[in-house]
Amino acid sequence: MTAAEPNIDEESLLKDAVGFATEHRFYLRKAVQHGDFYSAVRHSLCMANELRSCRLSPTSYYKLYSMVFLELQHLGAYLRETARHGFSLEEVFEIVQYEGNCLPRLYMLVTVGVVRMLAPDSDESPDEILRDMESMVGAVQHPVRGLFLRYFLLQVVKDKLHKLQEGAVGALNFLLTTFREAVSLWHRLRLTQVQVEPSAMQAWQLDDHRYSLRLLLGAHLMQVARVDGLTQDLYTEVVLPELLRLIPACEDAAGQAYLLQLIVEVFPDSYHLHTLEKVLATCAQVHWSIDLVQLTQHLLRRLTVHLLEGGDSSSSATVFELFHVHFKLLHGRPRTTATPLISLLTLQLELCMFVLALHPGNACLDILEGTVDLLQAGDGEKAETSSPEVLDTQLAQAVVDLMAAPLTKERLCSAVLQMPYHATLLAMLSRPMQSRAAMAMVTALLAGDVSLGDCGTLRQLFTLMSTLLQDETGQDDEDARPRHLEHDPIAFRREQETVAQLIHQVRHEDPTKVIEMLLVLWEYFREGGPHRIIFSVPAMVSASLELADRLMHSGQNHEQECSELVRIFDLTHTLCQSLGTLIPKESLRLWLLCAASADRAATFKIDAVLARLCSNCVDKALVCLEEDISKQEARLCGLQLFVGTLQQMKVGPEEPAKLRQRAVALCGKMHFGLGLIVAQSIAGPGPNQTSNRAV
Repeated sequence: MTAAEPNIDEESLLKDAVGFATEHRFYLRKAVQHGDFYSAVRHSLCMANELRSCRLSPTSYYKLYSMVFLELQHLGAYLRETARHGFSLEEVFEIVQYEGNCLPRLYMLVTVGVVRMLAPDSDESPDEILRDMESMVGAVQHPVRGLFLRYFLLQVVKDKLHKLQEGAVGALNFLLTTFREAVSLWHRLRLTQVQVEPSAMQAWQLDDHRYSLRLLLGAHLMQVARVDGLTQDLYTEVVLPELLRLIPACEDAAGQAYLLQLIVEVFPDSYHLHTLEKVLATCAQVHWSIDLVQLTQHLLRRLTVHLLEGGDSSSSATVFELFHVHFKLLHGRPRTTATPLISLLTLQLELCMFVLALHPGNACLDILEGTVDLLQAGDGEKAETSSPEVLDTQLAQAVVDLMAAPLTKERLCSAVLQMPYHATLLAMLSRPMQSRAAMAMVTALLAGDVSLGDCGTLRQLFTLMSTLLQDETGQDDEDARPRHLEHDPIAFRREQETVAQLIHQVRHEDPTKVIEMLLVLWEYFREGGPHRIIFSVPAMVSASLELADRLMHSGQNHEQECSELVRIFDLTHTLCQSLGTLIPKESLRLWLLCAASADRAATFKIDAVLARLCSNCVDKALVCLEEDISKQEARLCGLQLFVGTLQQMKVGPEEPAKLRQRAVALCGKMHFGLGLIVAQSIAGPGPNQTSNRAV
């Protein structure tokens, strides 16, 4: 609807047009049944004449067109039966040309022309007839009517293109020509619309009319992709150059973007893989005035899937280089609504995911370097990038995702952490976002089951994780309470339990290296305060005791194994001691675990130092029962655990008499008649005595 036209009740207009077409459809079918040729042609022309309307919107016009299209197909089937109506196709072609109105005449001529293409005794070749029809429909230059007329031509000839003598080349020439004309008509729709306020519609949004009719263009290009005999060479040398020339023909960015989207969506990934440089060059031209992040993202994902299925590593390296160079060009542009910073970061993340899926090298380092350069260059409005508040939440989340993504791959973890990019990116975030980034990195390491195999990597990682390991205290004495108290305790617990899982990612073939890494971990964990070590210490003890069991069967010489075992149990003693009275029941459990492990080591290695360590752990467990656990039910459960552990020991404590006396005294305080049973359990070596087994 143009600006000069009044507001018209479109529903009434459509209803009247459909009613008129329905009436003539009835008479058309009746004339076909009776073999009344002239009446059939007359009623068909009357129906097609309704398509001359310029007051219907594209959506309403399409409803009317669909009805006319079906009836013209019915007429075409009738015209092929020349024996029924008694006219040759040449005579029919001459008769329909007497219609005075151009549009209905062209619809009829196309209908007859298709019948002539199928006739075996036609004087003209299908190629000549098709060229004539394509030339005739060019007479209609009204955007809506011209588009639908060309769409009608496409619909009626698309399954006859294989009959062309010129083969695939002839079909492509016809389809590209009609597509070019359809694009021109579609673009002119923009000039027929009421002018919209610039603030009401973004530059990358199609106007209503072109948005409604965009599928008519897609239908032409879909048929190009389905041409029998279309090869990669034909696409590269004939089809794509013609399509890329059409994009600048649209003066507005939205039209260019949609045409580019059509090219990407319609043709196979294998074609895009070999023409990627040309497509990206066109994207760069359009990107000056429109945000093509979704299109570029979609293209990259499709190529990722295609390469994963094909397993072509050399092609993946080429694709990465092309996209990397393309993104660097985009980074150099001024930040506008067409190239927002968040879009560029999103593309960086998408390229990173491509590399993680396909590229075997350290290309992620190039992506991280490019991200740092992009952010340090600013967004056009901020002068400083070193402030922790420089990035808003959306940008910060994109940075967090970029930092976490490479850490899912073990082969990249150490190399990425050795570079300064993560520290630089982290400095651009506020403290809450730094905590989120640290948690994302931990989660990525766990999700990828990444092994942490050297002390340097551990220190680099835990330096980046400082917000999870230490509290942010106040700036003065009046506000010196830990910041973790201000947060949700459930979220804090979940966070610290996740961090504790990292301990089990410390792996190395050499047990000595693992001990060193565990000591490095403890350096960081013990600075976190008592509210954090209650989560980290149990995991540290568990990992240490697992290493001890592994060391017993490592095959090293006896002296070296005993020395390393002593180091491990010294560490576990320090860890258990650090818990103190924080969680007495857990502390008791850990002491008993250490005692049982030391007993196994002493039995296996026959070492007096290990036996003393075992006795020390038993003593600490009993102290925990005596002094730290006060509730009767908890103390009883602790005694049962204590006795059960002693029963399993082979070496046992060095001074069972003293332990027996302390246990009896403890049972007396509890008013339970278990003193004798406990004393008997402690007195003997355990499993070899019947009384112990009974207990």
